[in-house]
Amino acid sequence: CGFATVSLCPNGLPPQALAECCPLDCPLCCPVPTSARTDLPLPLRGTEPGSFTHRTIAERWPRIAGRVIDENAFPSPVNARLQALREDLPEGAIRPLTDEEAPDAALWAEWVAPHQGKGWLEAPWFFGETYFYRRLLEATGYFQDGPTRQQDPFTYQKEAGLAEAADDIEALAEGRAAARAQEKAPRTVLQGLLRAALWGNQADLSMWAAGEDGPNHRGTDRAEEHLLVDDSAAALDHLLALEPPTRVDLWADNAGFELVSDLALIDGLLDTEAVTQVVVHLKGHPTFVSDALVDDVHATLDRLTTAHTDAVRALAERLRAALADGRLRLRDAWVWTSPLRARELPAHTRAELARADLLISKGDANYRRLLGDRQWDFATPFAEALAPLPVPVLALRTLKAEVAAGLPAAQVRRLNDAEPDWAVNGRWGVLQYAPAVPDARRPTAAP
Repeated sequence: CGFATVSLCPNGLPPQALAECCPLDCPLCCPVPTSARTDLPLPLRGTEPGSFTHRTIAERWPRIAGRVIDENAFPSPVNARLQALREDLPEGAIRPLTDEEAPDAALWAEWVAPHQGKGWLEAPWFFGETYFYRRLLEATGYFQDGPTRQQDPFTYQKEAGLAEAADDIEALAEGRAAARAQEKAPRTVLQGLLRAALWGNQADLSMWAAGEDGPNHRGTDRAEEHLLVDDSAAALDHLLALEPPTRVDLWADNAGFELVSDLALIDGLLDTEAVTQVVVHLKGHPTFVSDALVDDVHATLDRLTTAHTDAVRALAERLRAALADGRLRLRDAWVWTSPLRARELPAHTRAELARADLLISKGDANYRRLLGDRQWDFATPFAEALAPLPVPVLALRTLKAEVAAGLPAAQVRRLNDAEPDWAVNGRWGVLQYAPAVPDARRPTAAP
């Protein structure tokens, strides 16, 4: 339930039966409230030459498609399709997907329809980016019977990125071991882990491939200087005041070091009496190069379990125990690889989020989803730009796109003068919190 056509109801039921099938206010039965905002800013597009969005479509995406060719031993027909996708950018047009046997084919047919025939630069950027990565999987035959079925085209990058982070992972695990031995106060521990998870977001393989120099504030004095907003105290006030049982949901972002920093944060959350369960929402298929899948979590834990450092192995063992007893749960869903922005999330997704006491949103793409990937004035209050959600949100993000809110105007002017590419270079971070919005279980705006 919660999709846009009757044919996509999981149980195949007509609208009049959905109310009995699903108590989650399915929008097929319950229309979008008439109070939905109509004054939202326009979405980002690639039509402005020189913008980061334009460069992403015209330069970064073709480069990523080329790396997929170079880093995989795909058959010649697959490489030919990848090269055709590469050459289609940026002047080609949006077309329907052709892998009709894929389990998400019907969903993508709906999502593509409003944009079919538009140019890559003309379509909303968030749609275009999710569509590009889905087109890449179409080209590799990820969902088709054959030798490349379910083959992650980004495996090389993910494995190389994790291997390069060995020293950082060891330092993070040693910090967890010391905090547990010293029985530090939960607030102090979680403040440190939130910062580690924030700066872990700089390890983004869609921006800087393994082996390339990218920004890195992990464990450095520069980190605090580059933290633009820190609402972690308000988020921890909310979390630590709750009575158990309590649940924290985490929208994961990248595999590699960032995923390890997220796992360390999860370990710290579960170590407190305030959190009884953590639910991690992961991608259902490879996307955005390094975005984490359920398989990536298990592969990362396997890697940590064989580390030569006791603290790293102990961290992995605690997390595996949490998985075994249900305190840690891993979930994926098509919605997290979709072009749906947070104001468009289906009702069943909103109802699931409403079960949580806090949502921690990791990374740039999830932040863009929360804000609708729109041209907000950066000084717009974060809670105003944020999609109304039925759960308090703490967004951890290093800035790698021209989308932001909740920044003082004077701060923005200073950054524009001192560092013109500050909004996209990954050197600056935010920890932004907003409380839950009552009655926010249904979608609140059209695309």
